[in-house]
Amino acid sequence: MENEMFTFDGLDFIELEGRFGIDNARAILRTLEQFEGITEKGVAKLSYADRLRNVMFVMKENIRYQTRH
Repeated sequence: MENEMFTFDGLDFIELEGRFGIDNARAILRTLEQFEGITEKGVAKLSYADRLRNVMFVMKENIRYQTRH
């Protein structure tokens, strides 16, 4: 059975915050953004929820690109 703690499908920032606390949720989000090459300056005006949706979208797109080549 898959461990639900590591399932990101449909995960929103509120749930991430509930699981790990606000400081850790922010650190996780920023780490994911850094791995995907998203600059903090580029997303600073977005809410944390929007930033998480954005990084998840970018991750999915990067996976699609990497698996095609």
